[in-house]
Amino acid sequence: MKYNTAVARLGQVAGDLTEHVSWGDSIIVEAHVFGDLVTGPDEIEVINLALVVDFPVEEVTWLARPVQAEATVSLLRFDKLPLRWWWRPTVWPVWNHTITQPVRFWSETHGADETTLSLLADRRLGDLVIGGPPDREAYRAQLQTELEASRRYLNRVVDSYHDRDWRRDHKGFGVYPEDHLWWATQGFLELDNALQVLDEPYPAT
Repeated sequence: MKYNTAVARLGQVAGDLTEHVSWGDSIIVEAHVFGDLVTGPDEIEVINLALVVDFPVEEVTWLARPVQAEATVSLLRFDKLPLRWWWRPTVWPVWNHTITQPVRFWSETHGADETTLSLLADRRLGDLVIGGPPDREAYRAQLQTELEASRRYLNRVVDSYHDRDWRRDHKGFGVYPEDHLWWATQGFLELDNALQVLDEPYPAT
């Protein structure tokens, strides 16, 4: 899709999130965009989002798909749009090894950030407020924190995998317990690999 079309889609996402808040059961507290839409190419394949939820860390480890959160985006029909999303807990930074240069465009408190959306529409990308690690050690420490949380989550998924109640609670919207096991494994491995390549430059702000 064209860049301007992608920005319009992002505005639609912000509007949908604001409407969802009015329903009284919103669980998403912030939404950030990162990737191509922030760098400004003429053509964009998909819009990358980081969605922040006020869930315990152990429910929102890297690549985890919390059932309640996934039900929310399904209700908002995000899966019908050219979107890809990742979940982040409120107690962690939005950025990590994959979510680089995130820009907040919506919050539960203030709704759509019209300034950010206007800057994107005008391609004034240098004026965007971009998030990122302050230095290499902060980056390393965050990855290590997430790795340990992912290790605990993977162990919990493995331990619960054959539990009938757990399997029932982790099935729906085209997702199966096997998917949760795969995401838990992949999330752990991605973080472990990211820590192995810290000699490369960290994602700069």
